[in-house]
Amino acid sequence: MTHSRPAEWPIDPDVTAEDIGRPRPHHRPSLDPARLALVMVGGFLGGLVRYEVVDHWATSRGDFPWSTFAVNTAGAFVLGVVVIVALDVLAGSRYLRPLMGTGLCGALTTFSSVAVEVDQLLRHGHVGLGVTYLLGSLAAGLAAAALGATIGRALPPSSGRRRLEVSS
Repeated sequence: MTHSRPAEWPIDPDVTAEDIGRPRPHHRPSLDPARLALVMVGGFLGGLVRYEVVDHWATSRGDFPWSTFAVNTAGAFVLGVVVIVALDVLAGSRYLRPLMGTGLCGALTTFSSVAVEVDQLLRHGHVGLGVTYLLGSLAAGLAAAALGATIGRALPPSSGRRRLEVSS
């Protein structure tokens, strides 16, 4: 089944127009050392921020895990901005998403910690708090990403690029 893409959709800066619809090779893709280094640097920074926040804002058993909630929500916001900026404002940049999206936000945020903390809350009889934390994390992440995307769209686009217009 072939899917067509409307012409007004932006093209991923990591993919050329000729790549769309072309079968993927069966061999391992080559890695761009510069982008790989950016993922590592971003991952180091995101991991460091996460570690510092969790270390300095420890949560006692049975309390709301504010540190994980805060870093995940902040990461969702940053990713919302990064996606729009990479596609619209700094169109053509091949380095923003690996550094900020994959690296920084990938290391800063973690749903696995949410799952572990919800499990711990439930196992220790804090069912209401566990459910509130899970649903609150999802709602806050979605809201933060939407706010980040809205702020990203408020930035002026790069020259020669049309903004992606989304219609309902």
